[in-house]
Amino acid sequence: MIIDALTHLHPNPNSIGDQHDLSPEFLIKNLDESPVDMALVTAIDGDEPYRIPTSFVVDCCRKYPDKLIGFASVNPLINPNAVSEFERYITQDGMRGLKLHPRHQHLAADDSRIIPLVEKAAELGVPVAICSTQWKHAPLRDQLPHTIDTLCKAVPHATIIIVHGGGFHFMDAFVVAVANENVFLETSTTMKYFENTPFEDQYLFTLKQIGAHRILYGSDHPEDPAAQCYERTLNILTRHGFSSEEQELIFGRNIQGLVGLT
Repeated sequence: MIIDALTHLHPNPNSIGDQHDLSPEFLIKNLDESPVDMALVTAIDGDEPYRIPTSFVVDCCRKYPDKLIGFASVNPLINPNAVSEFERYITQDGMRGLKLHPRHQHLAADDSRIIPLVEKAAELGVPVAICSTQWKHAPLRDQLPHTIDTLCKAVPHATIIIVHGGGFHFMDAFVVAVANENVFLETSTTMKYFENTPFEDQYLFTLKQIGAHRILYGSDHPEDPAAQCYERTLNILTRHGFSSEEQELIFGRNIQGLVGLT
């Protein structure tokens, strides 16, 4: 089974511009026209226009249960009931993980106020996905991968996914993964950005060193079409010597295990 570990939906399909369609129908069409079997979709309890309610993700997953896997999002910095709401999303609404987004939620991974939420995720046996690309919407310091190391040390039994594998700071994400065996690196955006640049070999070197058993494939749909991203990633991994068994882990078996799919 091939699973895309990072895609996006939104109640307003044109929320980030007419060039992208964030409707669930467009994602399902993309999946149907590609080798990808399922996609992980994440809520973002953050600022507009990027806010994606968990209730919307729940509805989409219920409509397409054979295609979509949902991650809930709550913001413990502003919501005193964040932990209990998150637990309900997991135990009652079928969500399979937690999404934290430092840039859109104005929180850093080393903020101690998120520890109870991550502890609850660990207790429930679901992973925590943390965005790690750096952009202008928030202080860059709060978006850097090394902040995730502090969280890993505070909650060592939690499973952490570094979304986009660190972005421009992929080497820092690599160091965090080396230091913490509970960390997985997801490939979307970063692999595409550094392809055919002087940094491609360096980035793929970090993935090789971490090992295929801790790498997750993602597209960041709709910015990257499902079929196109899959083929590009397949070609890059093959070019850099990842075996068919390693590719099976990256393209599905790892995330399958993390979210409890049989």
